[in-house]
Amino acid sequence: MTIPARTEQQVLQELTPLERKLTKRVLEIERSKLHLRAAQPTDEILAAVKGLIP
Repeated sequence: MTIPARTEQQVLQELTPLERKLTKRVLEIERSKLHLRAAQPTDEILAAVKGLIP
């Protein structure tokens, strides 16, 4: 039995507003670090999560 593949758009549409906000922030952090060879955005991502979760 195969599971039908979902598109990225379908996955994003199924996210809650909080999940969308967090996803957007994580992508922003990752993009800002792409040019750095030894970038470790973990601390910034963790801070973003803590800032969004009540």
